[in-house]
Amino acid sequence: MNEVEDFYNFESAYYEKIYGFFSDDILFYKSMPCSPPYLELFAGTGRIISKFKDGVGVEINLRMLSRTSNVFNKILGDARFLPVKGGFNTVIIGLNSLLLVPDPEKAQIISEVRRVLNLGGYLLVDVLNGFSLKKGMYEIANLKENGLRIRLRLRPKRVGDTYVLRYRYLISDGEDSHGKDRVVEKSITIYPITLDSLKKMMEERQLRIEKVYGDYDLSPYGRKSEKILVQAIAV
Repeated sequence: MNEVEDFYNFESAYYEKIYGFFSDDILFYKSMPCSPPYLELFAGTGRIISKFKDGVGVEINLRMLSRTSNVFNKILGDARFLPVKGGFNTVIIGLNSLLLVPDPEKAQIISEVRRVLNLGGYLLVDVLNGFSLKKGMYEIANLKENGLRIRLRLRPKRVGDTYVLRYRYLISDGEDSHGKDRVVEKSITIYPITLDSLKKMMEERQLRIEKVYGDYDLSPYGRKSEKILVQAIAV
């Protein structure tokens, strides 16, 4: 079992509770000039793609697909070798998913996107802007629901050309008579990319970037933006 599989096997049990409320990225995608059919890569539990009619989600982790309550067309598969023939007008790669793999594999995924994307169709990508994460602890979630309490914190550490993201989960399901949290620590490595590198990778595969934003509110991208939100068209 590799690091990514181990991480998402664990997080699949809590993913919808931790991230299910988040909708800023969904509203961003819905504001783009895109049309069905929609395909999401690294779909997870379908938090995003389930909000698009007849959306198709490709996800490699079986537990993420099996534990979801979202309704969408689920396909178990690898984004590097997409198990679909094509015919899509919109492809979404959301919430830093493209950063889970090194650049050669990013390029392979983008090649697959262009293969399945219709001429004039759109690719929407949401990633961190290079090494924009600041040192310190990030509070990701602190929730209580039906006796379940989850507090999640994240500490990023730069290691060469990667970030190691260290997650610390404090979980209490109300069954512990001593009232103590169960502490689980998980790490995952991501491979940041700059806008220039992403642009070059796309252009080499007949995808032209039309617009770049720095946040979900459509604010313009700048060198110091924390995010890169790309709208690219298949040419």
